Amino acid sequence: MQFEIKRLFLRQNLPNSVEKLNRMYYSRLIDIISRYIDIYPQDIDLIKSFFHYDSITKGTSLIEFGATVDKTFFILSGYLKYFKSTESGDEIIIHLYAPDNFATSLNGFFLGKQSEEALQAITDCQYLSISKSDLDKLYATDCKWQVFGRKLMESFLIEKEERIIDQLSLTAHEKYLKLLENQPAVIQNVPVKYIASYIGVQPESLSRIRRIK
Repeated sequence: MQFEIKRLFLRQNLPNSVEKLNRMYYSRLIDIISRYIDIYPQDIDLIKSFFHYDSITKGTSLIEFGATVDKTFFILSGYLKYFKSTESGDEIIIHLYAPDNFATSLNGFFLGKQSEEALQAITDCQYLSISKSDLDKLYATDCKWQVFGRKLMESFLIEKEERIIDQLSLTAHEKYLKLLENQPAVIQNVPVKYIASYIGVQPESLSRIRRIK
């Protein structure tokens, strides 16, 4: 009897639990979008209709080498690596993605090119995704969404420029300290070998850098 009551309680409350999770997931995305444009109640329904929730396990690829890219991803939880593979099979980490960031192959997504890079989960991940066709539909609903897209792209380009400058001008120790200051969660949750590749050193060298006070 107690088991039946408990099962009935869970069944009755499951929709509420799902709704709470949905609100939590979408509120994170809405917070990020609202940094670029004003968001109103009708916009929230629009966001929910175009962005869709999913999850993947560690080691799963969201973008594979040579694949056509038709989605961009907003990371809710977990960490991903965006990388190229050399002829010898080594990985060159281009970017490490943490929660509350957008991730995709820009060339693949916007230009329709086959991706020369891969986007793979370092840990189990949850995310929201939007397809290229749905993004175009979103842009068509109101010019402010085009403003959002432009401002987001500007932030991507600024970040890319800063990374290029850092790679050319900072020492490995300085690059590590900057990553530690700006993205401490990456340092705590991403394996050393990926962080080492990202800042351009061997794992052994990074281990020595981390010991420096």
